[in-house]
Amino acid sequence: MSTVIVGAGIIGISIAYRIAELNPNADITIVSKHFPDSGLLDPEYTSSKAGAHFRPFPSKSAVEYRDSKFTRGTYEKYKKWAVEHPESSIKMIKGIDYLEFGNALYENVAEGYSEVVEDFHVIPKDQLPTGVRFGAEYTTFSVNPHEVMKFMLNSLIIRQKVKVVQREVKSLREVSLLYPGLPIVNCTGNGLLYDGNHDPSCFQIRGQTLLVRAPLEALDYYENHTVTYQLSNGEWCFVIPRPLNGGIIVGGTKDMGGTSLTALDSETQSLISNARVRFPDLFSDGELDILRVNVGFRPARKGGVRLEREVIEGTVIVHCYGFGGSGVEMSYGAAEKAVDLLHSIKVKL
Repeated sequence: MSTVIVGAGIIGISIAYRIAELNPNADITIVSKHFPDSGLLDPEYTSSKAGAHFRPFPSKSAVEYRDSKFTRGTYEKYKKWAVEHPESSIKMIKGIDYLEFGNALYENVAEGYSEVVEDFHVIPKDQLPTGVRFGAEYTTFSVNPHEVMKFMLNSLIIRQKVKVVQREVKSLREVSLLYPGLPIVNCTGNGLLYDGNHDPSCFQIRGQTLLVRAPLEALDYYENHTVTYQLSNGEWCFVIPRPLNGGIIVGGTKDMGGTSLTALDSETQSLISNARVRFPDLFSDGELDILRVNVGFRPARKGGVRLEREVIEGTVIVHCYGFGGSGVEMSYGAAEKAVDLLHSIKVKL
């Protein structure tokens, strides 16, 4: 049976890959305004701007715990790909969390934090950097999102002959008219609906990061570690390597409802200032070698990810959107669930 996927970010491409993995003869069409190459510099195409890595965190709610299971599905898949497909850019490295304030969920290693994660351990307090209240280390993955999306998409186009249609659609009804009778998988990050409206629970989180070049003497460390500081003032400071010579991401901001499409110098200076204190060896002669300032809009949703099916005017729709800043981390685990829903629909049909 044929399937139409709307949206070609990390979620949509992962779902297409999962469908083809289970059925190499599947007839798949991906419809999207942007694909990895065309969307590289568009702030709306967030997947290409991601760091990206897997940073586990303790769950504060049942929804967060559900989402943590999606991250584990991705973790297990990416571990295999790191060995079998190094061209995907996936690399297993050391992850480090530092909190500059007390947090009982982290300190008690609450549900959702350490499960499945290899080599997880809490760092003894006498080994923590000055000003840090809690720390943990583990084995995680880092990935260059642009490269892993191209890896999956090229495989789909060449081996499975998946069709890609570059088109901006205004509603899911438009898609159903273009492809009558076919089930739709809705991977529009901002929750496009059948009638052309958007899910009112969706909102954007504007983020700004720096893509930098590490000094040669510090390159080995920064290519093999991702380190995240949560600051006492609520800000974040992190470094994430982008494998296959993709540089180092220094971040990052989280601006709920921010709308500026262009980089804000005040945020750039704040990122530099925070990094100077916590990652001084990234600087050469007091300067950070900035290759690019990234601006992206993380497609978040109140109440968490929407992953469910519905039927409207006879059109079967599987919704899979609202991942915020965790799209890469949850991508393959969520794809597995979305395809399970799709297959259950096909059985009923």
